[in-house]
Amino acid sequence: MSVALRGNLQDFGIADIFQLIGQQRKTGVLEFTGSDGLRVQLRFDRGAVVAAAHADSRAHESLGNMLVRCGCLTHAQIDTLHAECEPSGQSLPRLAVARGWIEEADLEQIEDLLTLETIFEVLRWSDGSFDFRNQQVFHSRPQETLLGAEQILMDGLRMVDEWQTFADLVPSEDMVFQRVESFETFRDRPDAQLGRRLEYAKRVYGLIDGRLKVRRIIDLSRIGSFDATRALAVLCETGVIAPLEVDSQHKSRRSRPKVLPPADARGWAATLIPLLLLGAVTFAAHSRSVRVHRPAAVEISASVFDLVRDNYATLRVSHALEAYRVGGGRWPDRLFELSDRGILPPEQLASEQGHPYYYVKRADGAVLLAPER
Repeated sequence: MSVALRGNLQDFGIADIFQLIGQQRKTGVLEFTGSDGLRVQLRFDRGAVVAAAHADSRAHESLGNMLVRCGCLTHAQIDTLHAECEPSGQSLPRLAVARGWIEEADLEQIEDLLTLETIFEVLRWSDGSFDFRNQQVFHSRPQETLLGAEQILMDGLRMVDEWQTFADLVPSEDMVFQRVESFETFRDRPDAQLGRRLEYAKRVYGLIDGRLKVRRIIDLSRIGSFDATRALAVLCETGVIAPLEVDSQHKSRRSRPKVLPPADARGWAATLIPLLLLGAVTFAAHSRSVRVHRPAAVEISASVFDLVRDNYATLRVSHALEAYRVGGGRWPDRLFELSDRGILPPEQLASEQGHPYYYVKRADGAVLLAPER
């Protein structure tokens, strides 16, 4: 393989290509082109997989889309980062970490997830072409943390085989599920899977709220299409969750918040009024500061305006969650309980485009997830 290796997937299978690269510990870029023209690139360093993603027109575009889908960043933030990449000479992921918008560990998790999702997608292709080019591959990952091409291949082929056994239970990514039984009912079953599978099932179950589509559950779970779909299939097969009828989905979206009883309303007022007064004082002080030190007039671009607006809307929902916890002594089980309690109107639980916010309860608190747009 001293020269480029090209061919057709019908004549030279993906498994053969991976084995060749792994056995000869090759460094370079392997590009697959599907019959529909879709291009995917895999980067290798001495036979180990560094990263995989779609071949996009902009650098790190697939990573940016994955960060949005997983609820880490918004489209406005990604657009801001893309605009700053060329002037600053830095990559999108480095800028995101430098701005404090994402932690390094979370970024690596999403990068690995993108790689595994891309490889799992390619392994299911039945036709197309490939082109491997020997070239230097730059990255900052320690070599011992990279998975060998042959290991990736074996894991991927196993997943493709197992996929056929449960994919029919979740035939569409547009499906919506509802909870039928508690998770404890599933966990206590004698045939329940232990270890990581049980952990994945719990994570997926926590995202089921009768509104979230399968694709969004997969993305927010951050465990990949294979493991998340398998968890949904197992939960469905055991009767813990069930598909929601289309008419029921529409009714759920049209639901209105309940009216608070007087006693509850007084309790929430006692909690929220001090917060509102503090916000008013802070705003007044900020306004005086602006009048004293008025900067020269500048035009605010639409992308910056959208970013500020989205950040404010997210902060508003975060404060409402904290108010719920302070007033009730616990985090809500589902986000729309904020509107049921009258803390926020239902329309403020979604972005300007109508996509809802979601959040995940964890041992150290609650994490608000940005809406998909």
